[in-house]
Amino acid sequence: MKRRLLRSLAAALCLVWGGVIAADNECIVPANEEPRHVVKLENEWVRIIDVEIPEGEQTLYHTHSLDYPYVLVTSVTLFNQIYGQEAKDAKMQAGFVGYYDAAAKGAYTHRFINRGPGTFRAIGIELVQAAQASPASSLPLPALPGAEIALDNARVGAYRIKIAPGATIGPLTIPGPSIRVAMGEGRLVHEIEDSQTETRVTPAQFVFQPQTTTATFTNLGGTELELVEFVLK
Repeated sequence: MKRRLLRSLAAALCLVWGGVIAADNECIVPANEEPRHVVKLENEWVRIIDVEIPEGEQTLYHTHSLDYPYVLVTSVTLFNQIYGQEAKDAKMQAGFVGYYDAAAKGAYTHRFINRGPGTFRAIGIELVQAAQASPASSLPLPALPGAEIALDNARVGAYRIKIAPGATIGPLTIPGPSIRVAMGEGRLVHEIEDSQTETRVTPAQFVFQPQTTTATFTNLGGTELELVEFVLK
């Protein structure tokens, strides 16, 4: 009786979230509606999702149906289960920049348990606009001094920018729209033209820039600061 009640409650919650019930009575929801996948920004270009899973906790089955660049902010092992398959360990490495091509591969449905150590954290970017063939999309991401190209395809590119303590990088002209994600803690001075802004950055903190910007970055902290800059095409 208690088990049937719990299943009924799960089904009701699934319907509230707009999901469906799988054959094994597990709820399947869109990725942006999974409770631990929190949408922090949505606009005409992107839906930015902050994923935070404490050690030992599990997600619902959720479906990635849009093209999806992402960056891992922490290193953990996930016990990952693709729907209809056996669960397997998957090593997550902080700083890894990835891309799921939903348009080519189809929707991806999975759930996972964070085996740790520590909290799993990632920033994912759903590309809400359909892919459009354009001259810009076929061009490689332009090289920037002091920045490593970590991802480059027809829809999105990504730069990895590492700034030593006390060092300055730039000016860098970053094509827009773009999303800058911080990998760790630190103090950053961001200078655009004659304007300077000092920011205390934290892991997974991000900034969306709708247009191309030329900026200089200075690390005021005592440890190396790493940024990942996603550029939409």
